[in-house]
Amino acid sequence: MAVLVSALFVSACGFTPIYKMDGARGGVLHLAALVLPDSDNGRLLARALKGRWQRDRLAAFDIRISLEATARDTQLNEAGIGARIELSYVLRAELHNRQDGTRRLIDLSHAANVARSGSGADDLAQKRNQARLAMQLLAERLVMRLSRDGVGDQTEGVAR
Repeated sequence: MAVLVSALFVSACGFTPIYKMDGARGGVLHLAALVLPDSDNGRLLARALKGRWQRDRLAAFDIRISLEATARDTQLNEAGIGARIELSYVLRAELHNRQDGTRRLIDLSHAANVARSGSGADDLAQKRNQARLAMQLLAERLVMRLSRDGVGDQTEGVAR
């Protein structure tokens, strides 16, 4: 009985199960174009999206993505030297509907916090590893969001 009451409560609040994928057939998004930044993070994101989307000239949507990454020292000691590095990543996707010309923005973000080491090379390696992981997570979230919204499963004039 408690499970039924919980299910009713959750469904009444607009909850959508994470496994619900209405859009992309077989997990592959069909897009007219996907434009990524020409940067290290853009290449990491492209690698993370490899095999998750397919160019389709008849697709109803194209996407332009921008990426921002920031790093700042946290937990400063008395000398003002940070003991940790706070990393944040923001993915902004501009979704363009080729059928009606409308545009929509999707913002996704990810944050990480890593300990500063005694070596600048180790800190750089940590930042690179965190960037790779962040781009993988953001790619998954983007694909799930677009799939849930049915973006990658429409062609011009006709929904598949």
